[in-house]
Amino acid sequence: MSLLLNSLVVSDPSSKYHNSLVNILISSDGKINKISKNKINTKAKKIINFDSCNVSVGWIDFYANFCDPGFENKEDLESGVNLASKSGFTDVVIKHNTNPVIQNKNDISYIKNKSFNDFCKVYPTASITKNSCGEEMNELIDLFKEGAVAFSDSNLQNSELILNVLLYLKQFNGLYISNPKDIYLSKGLVNDGLNSNILGLKSIPSISEIIGIERDLSILTYTEGRIHFSGISTKESVNLIRKAKKTGLNVTCDVPIYNLILDDNEILDFDTNYKVFPPLRSSTDIDELLKGLDDGTVDVITSNHEPQDFDSKNCEFEKASFGIISQQTFFSNLVELSRKISFDKLLTKITVNPRNILGITNPEIKEGSYASLTIYDEKGSWDYNDSTNLSKSSNSPWMNWSLRGTVKGVVSGNKTNIL
Repeated sequence: MSLLLNSLVVSDPSSKYHNSLVNILISSDGKINKISKNKINTKAKKIINFDSCNVSVGWIDFYANFCDPGFENKEDLESGVNLASKSGFTDVVIKHNTNPVIQNKNDISYIKNKSFNDFCKVYPTASITKNSCGEEMNELIDLFKEGAVAFSDSNLQNSELILNVLLYLKQFNGLYISNPKDIYLSKGLVNDGLNSNILGLKSIPSISEIIGIERDLSILTYTEGRIHFSGISTKESVNLIRKAKKTGLNVTCDVPIYNLILDDNEILDFDTNYKVFPPLRSSTDIDELLKGLDDGTVDVITSNHEPQDFDSKNCEFEKASFGIISQQTFFSNLVELSRKISFDKLLTKITVNPRNILGITNPEIKEGSYASLTIYDEKGSWDYNDSTNLSKSSNSPWMNWSLRGTVKGVVSGNKTNIL
């Protein structure tokens, strides 16, 4: 089936059509047949007219939790890919911390088969150690060959094992995703600061994250290889990674989008929807994270989508689970961020950079390329509530808000979920 998309403004600095109003014809083989600033006269099977909405290459979410297998009441692979594609993502990298954890070839096959769909491709990560206990290494080469795009382990604290993992991954240029923390300093609930003292809540000091990054950078200096720090949240972390990049270390990092917008003043009402890991930090931390985004120190923005069921959040703050569902509100958050950083620069954090880090081919908006597109309207608005929520969970601080920025949908080949 051929597909004609009319009246779209291209948002892709690498395209010669960047910032131009164009019409795009996609042929039945899924490739972009023609891009023209003039009317395309053809009898396409499906024609969609847009009123100068934007189109970019498909977005990729570098880190999200679809909770499947084991926690399907919170989210599952089918609901997750539906949510992701309607939130503008054509690709999603999912966390390994399911139940059981993703740690063998059958687990990878399960993820790939159950998540298969027309609009959004799921890339699994795998646990570095058996059952994510941080002790015995899994068969990483086999997992890589089966389709694991990276390896992580939230309980990996053994420095010798981290060293061996980095050396082992060098055999196939594998990527270690580090969630930096010191386990003994990260058992708190919120950021360490004035607000934690006011509320009397056990805190997670920034030094927990700093120690984790310093340790891993020291090991990386010794072994070489590659490390991606996921979920950095402090000003010191940005400075450490900035310095490491200048010395030539192969290191990258990401920040959850809500850590770029929300600070720890949000916890003063004990709203459990603001209980996240890494915790919401200070406005000073946010300022440095934004500087890191702007100067290229921070490579990627993630949703860090973390669904939790009703009972996990509707309880005392101390007992509540960590996490926010944040894929559906991601674009609205991005629009808010664009007041401080150019939208073109933000787009690279969810398109080019994450794919380069993972070794995934970047799509292009040019004739002859396979169509992988996200279509959106920065000026649109929508209401986020129980009736519009696409996740199986509802743990979002933006629930029952009116938000700016609407995602129209995605195009994958000659198929689209745009009505």
